Amino acid sequence: MRLKYTFLLLFATVSAAAQNKDLPLSLSIFNNGTSLPGRGYAGVFSKTIHPGISLGTAHLYRKGIHSELFQTLKLGYFYHQYNQHGLQLYSELGYRYLTGSGFYGEGLLGAGYLHSFADVQQFRLENGRYVKKKNWGRPQLMATLSLALGYDLKPHCGLPLKFFLQYQFWLQTPFVNKYVPLLPNTALHLGAIYSLRWHKQTALPDHEI
Repeated sequence: MRLKYTFLLLFATVSAAAQNKDLPLSLSIFNNGTSLPGRGYAGVFSKTIHPGISLGTAHLYRKGIHSELFQTLKLGYFYHQYNQHGLQLYSELGYRYLTGSGFYGEGLLGAGYLHSFADVQQFRLENGRYVKKKNWGRPQLMATLSLALGYDLKPHCGLPLKFFLQYQFWLQTPFVNKYVPLLPNTALHLGAIYSLRWHKQTALPDHEI
C-alpha cells in the first residue's frame, strides 16, 4: 500500500511537470555515506568514496520576487562497495529563496522508492547445504531532507543554467529487520540545472488546414 501511494505521488509530479513551458533538467554527481549528519570531513563528506549520479526534473507551483515553491522528480543510482547498489526514484517538495545577485538557497523534503542490490554473494540453507541466492534486489522506501546553495546564470547573461551544491540526509527502510530497521545516509551533491523552453502545440482551425 505504501508503494502504491509513492507511485501515485511520482505520477502526479510527472504529469504536472509536463504542463510547464519551462522544463528544468538536473544532473548531479554525489558521494553517499551511511552515517548521521555531522560525521565525516567537515561534518558532511564521507571519508570513503561511494559514488552516485542523479537525474531529475521539477514542476514550479509558485514564483515570487524572492521565492519559488516547486516539486522535483529524481532518478538516482549509487554504489557502496561490499554493501549495496541502489536505484532511487523519489519526489521532493522544495522552497527556494532568491537573491538579486543570482545566489539562492533552498530546502527540500521528500520520499520515494528504493531498490537495493547486495554487493556481496548471498547464500541460503537448502537440504543441509548452502546454495547461492539470486540477487534480484529488494524493494524499500526512502525519506529525504536536503539543504542546497546555488547560483543562477540567467539574470546576468541570459543562460538558463544553475549550479548547486546540495547536502542530503536520507533514510532507507527496512534495511535489516529486527537489527537495523532504519539506515541513515548522507550525500553531498554537485550539479547543474538547465531549463529547456518548449511550446505546447495546438490544433489548427479547419479553414487553416
